[in-house]
Amino acid sequence: MQTPSPERHDGSYRLLFSHPRMVEDLLRGYLPEVVGAGDLEKGNGVYLSDRLERREQDLVWRLHGPEGPLYLLLEFQSEPDPRMDLRSSVYSGLFLQDLIRSGEISRSAVDLPPVLCVVLYNGPGRWTESPDAPFRLIDVSRAPLPSDPDNLVRLLFELERSRTSDELEEPIERLSRLLTGPEHADLRRAFLAFLKESLLPGRFPGARISAIIGLEEIRPMLRHTVMEWTREWKSDGQREGESRFLLRQLELKFGAIRSSDRARIDAADSETRLRWAERILTARSLDEVFAS
Repeated sequence: MQTPSPERHDGSYRLLFSHPRMVEDLLRGYLPEVVGAGDLEKGNGVYLSDRLERREQDLVWRLHGPEGPLYLLLEFQSEPDPRMDLRSSVYSGLFLQDLIRSGEISRSAVDLPPVLCVVLYNGPGRWTESPDAPFRLIDVSRAPLPSDPDNLVRLLFELERSRTSDELEEPIERLSRLLTGPEHADLRRAFLAFLKESLLPGRFPGARISAIIGLEEIRPMLRHTVMEWTREWKSDGQREGESRFLLRQLELKFGAIRSSDRARIDAADSETRLRWAERILTARSLDEVFAS
């Protein structure tokens, strides 16, 4: 199994942030100035330009407050986009035009409702936001975590930042506790889909993730997988066995391995191979595995 595509990862985020609780916790944790702006209502993220060209925003939420509506446009990015300033301005303008066209905003209105574009970025490199950018950037890997330990967006970011099975277990346990009860069933399924389809396949190539049907089953699976990896590594104690085990794990995650990388593995000592094997859990590319 190879690393899930950015499209699948972004899709899991769209599913998660289709739930009001996730948006509420996002606002409380990262946009406190918007908290209390009003009740949340999911809006239509598909709209047309004046030339009837279809445009699609990842997610749109409407906040109904005493001073009128505020619109929140959520965009999910897996890599920096140097044109995001332009894109977010265009999205906001076209979105307001569509509201006027549909009659939700009067054509004679002087004051248009505020539109806040928020970009959730989950890429490996840094994305530096300019001070006057027309959007708010939240870097999943680097933004300070909300102080509330039960904030679901904090738990999502903790899962994303995890580097070992031990680091995954604690936020998963908190998720299981917070999302008990039938009223949380949909959000619980959304987190399970994120873990099964996006996060865990990249962390644990070869693990039987598809068989998991509940959050409570993930922690035992993590322990079993790590134990199996350790047992197999130790049983293949000779040089050839170590190389074979490492190659198999790399191929499960990244696909075919170049002959030059095979030669590098064969030439490495046991300590170096073990260090590379540990990096497989978090690396997004072969270059990250072999980095000195």
